Amino acid sequence: MKKLRSKVVKALKKEFTFECTISSRMNQVILYVSNIDFEQHLGKLLQQTQQIIDKHFPQREDNLCLVIREIEGGHQNIFKIWKPAGSRH
Repeated sequence: MKKLRSKVVKALKKEFTFECTISSRMNQVILYVSNIDFEQHLGKLLQQTQQIIDKHFPQREDNLCLVIREIEGGHQNIFKIWKPAGSRH
């Protein structure tokens, strides 16, 4: 699981188009975003994250916990990105 999270962080850092800092900690992939209207862009952030993960790790065997936090404010959302249906484990 730790290896998957570190690979996910690398893929997101390479392809993510929003200004943010990406890290992994305590079984979570964490995106610290800044300079956006958090509530307005949250759906786009999550959608782009899901697309990058599905593109690079289509056969992953673990679920991922994704945390999106606003750097300047108090907003935070936590999401579970499920492993694809049909994956063993």
